[in-house]
Amino acid sequence: MKSLKDLLMMLAQSELSKIHKYRDAHKGESCYIFGDGVSIKWFELDAFSSKLSISAGGLIPFHKSFSCLNAKYMMLTEPFWFYPGFWTKYVTDSTSMPYIQQAYRQIICDNPDKQFFLNLSNFPVVRSKNVSYVFRDISDDHLAENFITRRINAFHGSLRFSITMAIYMGFDHVYLVGCDYTHIPSRSLHWYEKGQGVFRPIADYNKDFFEIAKEFVDITTITLDGTSDFINAVTYKEHTGREPMFRENTELVDDRYLKTLATWPGYAIY
Repeated sequence: MKSLKDLLMMLAQSELSKIHKYRDAHKGESCYIFGDGVSIKWFELDAFSSKLSISAGGLIPFHKSFSCLNAKYMMLTEPFWFYPGFWTKYVTDSTSMPYIQQAYRQIICDNPDKQFFLNLSNFPVVRSKNVSYVFRDISDDHLAENFITRRINAFHGSLRFSITMAIYMGFDHVYLVGCDYTHIPSRSLHWYEKGQGVFRPIADYNKDFFEIAKEFVDITTITLDGTSDFINAVTYKEHTGREPMFRENTELVDDRYLKTLATWPGYAIY
C-alpha cells in the first residue's frame, strides 16, 4: 500500500504543486480556523468577520450565518469522501454519506470565490477550478528541513492540516473556533446536532502536534467559558465583547440541510 501511495504522489506532482501559489500568500496576517464543535451554538458568526476564515474540514457552510464570515479556504481532506459507499467499503473505513456529499458538492459549485482543498483520492470524482488537491505532505522544495510536515504527521486530521496550511500560507496567528477538544472543560457533539453536548475530557489532545506548531505560529483557542491546556485560550466574551447566547440547531441550520444531515444515522439532528 505504501508503494502505491508513493507512486500516486509521484504521478500527481503537477496537480499537487498547484498549492505552491499559497506559500506566504497571507504573511503576517491572522485568521480564524473553524471546527464543528458544539460551542459554536453560543457564538454569533458575524463576530468573526474581521479576519479571514478557514474551515477545518467541517460543515460550517451549512450554517445560516456562513455568509457573514470572510471564509476563503475550506479544508475537506478525508480520503475518498465523495465516493459512493459500494466503492469506498473496499478501500477505507469511512462511511459514505451520499446526501451530505451531494449537498457539499453544490456548495463547491455555489462558491467559486472560495478555495476547497480535497484529498487527492477525490480527484477522479470532483473537478472544479476552485478545488485544489493535497496528499500526505506539502511537496515544495522551498520548505526548510525543519518545516512542520518534516517532523510530524501534519495530515492526520483536518485540524492539523488546517493549521499546517495556515503556517504554509504565512499566517502568524490563528484563532481556533469550535475546536472544542482544545477546551477545558471540553464538550463532544457538533453544533448542527441537537443539544448542548456532553462534557468529555480529552487528555493531551494533539499535544505533540501543537508543541511543534507553536514554533511557527501563535495559536489561541476561543472557548465558551473555559481555558486550555497547552495552547493560549480566550473566552468568546473576552475576544468579541459579546455575551454568549445558546441557540438550538434548528435556529442555525436551514430545514433542508437538517433533513440532509439527518440521513446520516451517526448524527443526532432531531
